[in-house]
Amino acid sequence: MSIVKMSKITVIGMAEDKSNVIDALMKLGAVELETEAETSVFTTGDGAEANLDDDLEDYVGPHEFSTDFASVEQTAVSDEELEHTASLDAMTRLEMAIEYLHDLSGKTGKPQLQSATDRQLLEAGSREQEIRKMLHETERLRASLDDLHSQKAQQLGRYDLLLPWQGLEVDLAVRGTARTSLFIGSLDTVDQIAELKEALRQEAPESHVEIFRQDEAHALLAVVVWQPRENTAQSVLRRIGFHQMPLQGEQGTAGQLLEACHDRVKNIDLEIASMRGQLTDMIGNIGDFQLLHDFYLIRSEKYKAMKNISGSRSTFWLTGWVPDVLAEDVVRDLSSSFMTAVDIRKAAKDEEHPILLKNPKPVKAYEVIVEMFSAPSSVKDIDPAPLLAPFFFFFFGMMLSDVGYGLLLSALCGVLIWKVKAKGELGRMARMLFISGIGSVLWGLMFGGFFGNMLTTLSDGKINMPALWFDPMSDPTRLMIWSMIFGVIHLFAGMGARIYILARAGKLVDGLLDIAPWYLIIIGLGLMLGGIGGQLGMYTALAGAAVLLLFGGRDAKNPIMRLLKGLLSIYNITSYFSDILSYTRILALVLATSVIAMVVNLLGFLLGPTPAGIIVFIIVALLGHTLNLALSALSAYVHTSRLQYVEFFSKFYEGGGRLWKPLSRKTKYVELKRDEAAS
Repeated sequence: MSIVKMSKITVIGMAEDKSNVIDALMKLGAVELETEAETSVFTTGDGAEANLDDDLEDYVGPHEFSTDFASVEQTAVSDEELEHTASLDAMTRLEMAIEYLHDLSGKTGKPQLQSATDRQLLEAGSREQEIRKMLHETERLRASLDDLHSQKAQQLGRYDLLLPWQGLEVDLAVRGTARTSLFIGSLDTVDQIAELKEALRQEAPESHVEIFRQDEAHALLAVVVWQPRENTAQSVLRRIGFHQMPLQGEQGTAGQLLEACHDRVKNIDLEIASMRGQLTDMIGNIGDFQLLHDFYLIRSEKYKAMKNISGSRSTFWLTGWVPDVLAEDVVRDLSSSFMTAVDIRKAAKDEEHPILLKNPKPVKAYEVIVEMFSAPSSVKDIDPAPLLAPFFFFFFGMMLSDVGYGLLLSALCGVLIWKVKAKGELGRMARMLFISGIGSVLWGLMFGGFFGNMLTTLSDGKINMPALWFDPMSDPTRLMIWSMIFGVIHLFAGMGARIYILARAGKLVDGLLDIAPWYLIIIGLGLMLGGIGGQLGMYTALAGAAVLLLFGGRDAKNPIMRLLKGLLSIYNITSYFSDILSYTRILALVLATSVIAMVVNLLGFLLGPTPAGIIVFIIVALLGHTLNLALSALSAYVHTSRLQYVEFFSKFYEGGGRLWKPLSRKTKYVELKRDEAAS
């Protein structure tokens, strides 16, 4: 349970081997390369997970370096930079095609990962042109299908416009006669018809209005105007709000155009069905698209790594960080396969290096909480995960504290872990919450909660879930006192970690004089408030305060300044008091979860044990308890994290490091496995 020790690696080799060496390092996944732009100031990592198991052997992958991505590239491309740009474009197109075909197949969620060997990935690279032709055909069919849907929508729009005019036996191409102009359109109200007739009578009396159809929604009509009055009539029509028929001017009657629309939609539907069939046949190409995408992705990572490697015309050199336990494996694999000079040196005591945490699986699940705050500094910090994990488990479980909610939370997370096989941040959070849900079950047994008081409600008080400790609803003061006691233990653990860090840095005296007295003060004040031990509490607190008063300002040479600084250090009691009070939030969350659950049960069972009442109870319970679980679990997670970050970490943890990110073969759709020959 520690921060893995790192070594600095320097590799010098022949320029002609650079590509193959990078391939080898990517397969090993054991070295983080440094770039020329990199500085010694490390920032917080992005939470990428290092899959280091107990013996760290998983980082050393297949070593068959004679077959690599370089061999494919040398036959396929001559200009790496242009090929890299083209690959990025092809990756985007492949992603779109994969997502589209996946949706077309009717499957939900994200495309499933497929297992593949190095050989299969390289074969996909060698079939690059063939697969890209399949990609182009998929894109062509998709574009054609989209165009057909657009044409269909256009025809359906025309159909809707023509439908009200289907009884009009007038060729829409006719716009008038030699001496008249014809306007076909609609008005919205009856009043507009009267207004139009009156306006035309005054301004263009040589006109005629023919009402074709009239209802509450609109009126369809035709206006015939003497040509010299055409402009005047148009002005009147615009002023009144006349909507001219958009399709006027097309050849044929409305009925004929409707029939043509119907026939065209029918033909388009046939073409769409044919196109869908061809695209359905393309679903089988998803696997090839995934392989080629990840082939490009690995090659892209390789190009980026090579771009940052220094060298001359004949040689190259690189530096990076490798875990101590993997250093010999890396040296052996590189030296046996390439003409390289490899130098390994252990990180200096005060040298910052990337962080890799090594913990047992139950503790490792809580590393995600540490990384969301900040990775530890390799110089100033210890790995806080072993200390954080039991307290997070303890406080989260206490805040949620319900057997039903805990079982449901762990079950949902179990589905994500073992059924969905969630990866990345989602998978890590699921593992952490799965364990924390068990903590909720244990505290639910202690407090006697199963979906609140569901058993009591359903049995009309005949069945009560017993509390192994006590019921917080009937004794909240007791819960508040114990919350603060648990908080003091939490703070004491952080203070102890700080003493250990100072001792490791050769400053044990500072830890004993600056931090240890607070144990005496807090314990003494606690005994006094609890009325325990008579005068013992007062003497204990005074002893701790005396140590701070005498030695808190020991750096000052002036005796008066020393006492003043010592007195000022005692003022930190307000900070400790504030921290301890923060743990009363546990009381608030425990009561909130229980009260909401009880209200849900009460509302659901208002109709009593009747058939209708049972149905209502099931519906209300499903909705209410699901919402309560979501809100309570979120609150427990947020407030437990706050207790770690604000109260706990402030006592010993600084952070500011960055996680170790080895050069490796990153994939999106493919899960790489060893070739059988290499196993």
